[in-house]
This record gives sequence, C-alpha cells and structure tokens, in this order.
Amino acid sequence: MTQASFLRTFVSSMYFIPISKLRIILIFSSCFISHFLFAQNRCLTHEVHQRKMAENALYTKTFTQENNRILSHDDLTAALVDTTITIPVVVHVLYNTTDQNISDEEIQSQIDVLNEDFAANNASSLDVPVDWIGLVKDSKIRFKLAQRDPIGNKSSGIVRVQTVVQEFQIFDPAIYSTSLGGSNAWPRASYLNIWVCLLEGNALGFANFPGSNVSQDGVVINYKAFGRNGTAVSPYNFGRTCTHEIGHWLILSHIWGDDNSDCTGRDFPITQQTIDDTPNQAGPTFRCQRFPELDDCSPTSPGIMYMNFMDYTDDKCMMFYTPGQIFRMRTTLNGIRDSLKISNGHVLPNFYNHDVAIDSVMNPVRIAVQRCLDPRVRIQNHGNDTIYEVSIIYNLKEGLKKSYKWSGTLIPGASTDVSLPNIGVNPGSQIMEFRIAETDDVGVNNYISSGFKVNNSSTSNCIGGNLIAYPNPVTSQQGICIKSQHPESQLSWVRVFNALGQLVSEKRMMINPGDGIPINLLHFTGGVYFLNVDGDIYSESIRFVYFPSDNSSAGPETCRRRRLGIE
Repeated sequence: MTQASFLRTFVSSMYFIPISKLRIILIFSSCFISHFLFAQNRCLTHEVHQRKMAENALYTKTFTQENNRILSHDDLTAALVDTTITIPVVVHVLYNTTDQNISDEEIQSQIDVLNEDFAANNASSLDVPVDWIGLVKDSKIRFKLAQRDPIGNKSSGIVRVQTVVQEFQIFDPAIYSTSLGGSNAWPRASYLNIWVCLLEGNALGFANFPGSNVSQDGVVINYKAFGRNGTAVSPYNFGRTCTHEIGHWLILSHIWGDDNSDCTGRDFPITQQTIDDTPNQAGPTFRCQRFPELDDCSPTSPGIMYMNFMDYTDDKCMMFYTPGQIFRMRTTLNGIRDSLKISNGHVLPNFYNHDVAIDSVMNPVRIAVQRCLDPRVRIQNHGNDTIYEVSIIYNLKEGLKKSYKWSGTLIPGASTDVSLPNIGVNPGSQIMEFRIAETDDVGVNNYISSGFKVNNSSTSNCIGGNLIAYPNPVTSQQGICIKSQHPESQLSWVRVFNALGQLVSEKRMMINPGDGIPINLLHFTGGVYFLNVDGDIYSESIRFVYFPSDNSSAGPETCRRRRLGIE
C-alpha cells in the first residue's frame, strides 16, 4: 500500500467513528501514521541513484563499469580472502540545535555496531533461522574513527559544524559543502565519510554508490537513527541504518532488487547461482516478522530473508549479510574502493602526552551463557606518559554504574587486559558500556560498548559473601530481611528474580552499612528466589527459599528492629 492510498483509506474510515471515541483514536493513529511514514522513508539510496543515472553520464558509466566488473567474477574465494580490512571513518556532525550535536559516545557506539555487524558478532545473528544459519559469516571488514586528518595531523575522526540549515533535503549539495552550511568531505581514497544531520521528510538515511562525485562520496544518516544511545529513536536505535547504508556504499542493492516487485532483482545474474544466496523478494519488509514470511516471489518456506541487513525491518530484527553480499562488498574493496585497504587514516601519527584508551571489549561479546558476567576490556596507552592506574566505569545500558580502579605499569604503546568485578544481568538482549573516568588529551576513545544476548535458560546469579538473608528459608508472607555487610553506602536497585530468571520485584533505595532490607513476599509463590543489590560500588546477589505460611512473624518490622540493634 502506498502512503497516499493508506491515508485515503484511513481518513475515509473516520466518517463512521462516534465523536466520543474519535479523540482517542486520533491520538493513537497520529503516532501510528508518524511511524508508518518514518518507516516508508527508511532508505532513499535508490531515489538518489536513479536521479544520478538520469542526470550524470559520468556517474552512469562509472557505476555500470564497476557493477559489471563485480558480476564478471565467478570465484567466491577471490574476494573472501582471510585478511581484515580496516576502513578509517570521519563523522561530520551537522547540527542546527544542541540536541542534534550528538555526543562522542553516541558516535563511538555506532562504530561498535558496525564492527559487530560486519564481524557477525551481533547478538541478533543468534536468531537467524536454522535454514540460513550457515550463511552467517564474518566479512573481515572493520571500521575505526580516523586517527589522523588528510594532512597527517592527529584527529578524533569527528568534525562538528553548527549550521543555519534547519533540515537537509536528500539532493541538497549543502550537506557536502562547508561554505553552504555542511562539511567538506575528506578524501574518499582514504576515508569513509559519514554525515549526520536532520533529514527532511523523516528520511533515515541514504548512501552514494561508487561513481559518485568525489565531494559527495559517503553516507548520510538522520541523527535520530545514528548509534545505539543518545538521540537514536526506537525502533531505529540499534545503529542498523548505518549498517544498511554502508552496504549500499559498498554497492549492495536492497534485498528485493529495487525491481518494482517483478521478482527479477538480484545481486548476481542467474548464471552465478553459487554466489547468489539471497531468496527473491517482491518488496521491502516493515517491522519485525515471524519466520517463515512468504510473498509472491518466495511463496514457499523458508520464504523471504526479511532479517537481512538490506531489508527495511526494525533495527532489532536485522541480523546478517549473506556470503554473496559479502563477496560484492569485498570485490568493491578490491576494485573502485581499493585504496581504502592501504589507508593509514586510522593509525595514530604520534602519541599524545597523556592518553589511555579502551581498545576493545573482550567479554561480553555476542552471547553470555551465564547471568553473572565477568566483564573484561583491553586498555592501551596512546600517550607519552607511563600509566600507573586507570579508573573504569561500567554498566548495563541505562543501568547503575560500577567502578573499578586498575593499577599497574602501562608504558607508552602497551596494552593490557583488565578483568572487572562481576555484574549480574537479566536474560535477553543487553548492551554493556565501558568508560575511562579520568580526563586525558582525547576523550573519544574513552568509551566503548558491546551488544550481547544472555542465555534465557541461565539462572546463575552473582552470589557474594556480604549479604545475609534471614530467616532463610522464610515462611512469612510479611517478608524476609536482607542485611548488607559492605562498609560503603550506595544508591542501589534492589531486584528479586525467580528461579526462571524473571524479575518479580524492583525498587531503588539507599543502602547503608548494616541496613536490614525488608522484602515483602505477600504476592510471591513458594520457591527459590535471588535478590540482587546493584549500585555503582558493588553488585551482589543472594539466594533465599520461600515456603508460604502464616505461622512466622519475621518481616519488615523485624528488619527495622535488628537494624537498630533492638534484637
């Protein structure tokens, strides 16, 4: 259904709705229409491409030559060599209002997403249907914010421009021009340019295919769909718009082939079926779907590959590139974009005076089989000064923060792995964030994130020795007392999980040394429970057993008296 036909149908239906219900329906439907139109404009790469093909003969010639060169290859191993290509990235932030001036952390979170997705280390890849799980492969393509600018000076890889332009049209050359309110591209031979701004008409983004003008080579992303924190708006807040557009930048088509539902669109001709591993598809898929999803081009199971990065599903349901798509991308990097393979844009030209960076996350990556995690990161000294201690703050996204001070000797250029105190997490998809607390010469490398999934069958909690539960087992519906023996006070989330790992109780409170924490069990069923105290100083859990009975008087009042030393 087109946008116009959808709106005509919707408006005509309003005549038959009682006035008393119309206000509520309009409030709900305005949100629905906004999402519908936002989804329809997820990617406008094809529209940009069609206009260039119609107006620019040189673009048409260059693009066609590169596409034909890729199609002439029939040896999959020619492009899938076992070497990793690191692409230097420069992010141009074009902001009209302060909220559009996205943070360094949001930018780094997008780089983290790209590296997970292109390495097949993204948590969502675990949900690929069994019919296609064998197609999930590492592309050996990586991304890193530029460490040096085009003339060789040290750089953060981020250019910020405050612009008078309120929103940019997709065909507007001002995006790529500093003098017109945008930002000039860095040389495409050495960098991937990403412009982040507010796009007109709720467009999420678009890419410029190989062959585009050197001043416009790169991708453009709406600031509301960039990264996985900060300004990113659900359901486009997992960074997948950028993953999708970079696929285009490396000459991938949409998974349905942009062929007007003719079922003829393919990445490769019919003579190369050993490479063409994506099912034919009639058109784009919106929102999340349930496998198998069928259409006119793939009417039988396994149906269409709606979870492919080059479809239009919600971010959380995008999962992988196929080997055929990886072949096209790497062949592009062996052809028209081959200079990126030898670019040193991501290499620091010389050390800062004092700079320690979080180089990578060692754990958790992609999946955690236990709910009690032992986070581990690699830190690296990018400065001339020897580092003797580093304070690391870490947390689940939007969760309470924990801190740890590493001490040792880290000479210039050296790196070391740091194991952090364990932290308890719930089953399902999670994001862990790590920060270096100290202020140094460059802040953009002081943050990194990792997306992962926790095994739903795991019930292992972080069991510590500084919490005491009494009485345990407990029989009173009035409650159980949990006493903290930690010497520090902290603002904590106090959560109770059942044996299946489901959250059954949660409250936030200040916990002081020796406090007795009352937990009311009035609505609990009998069984085993885990209570977790989670704050910025410590996170700890304790197991208790509940046998419902009315014969015991232990409860919140007893917690209070024991805390005060009455008992």
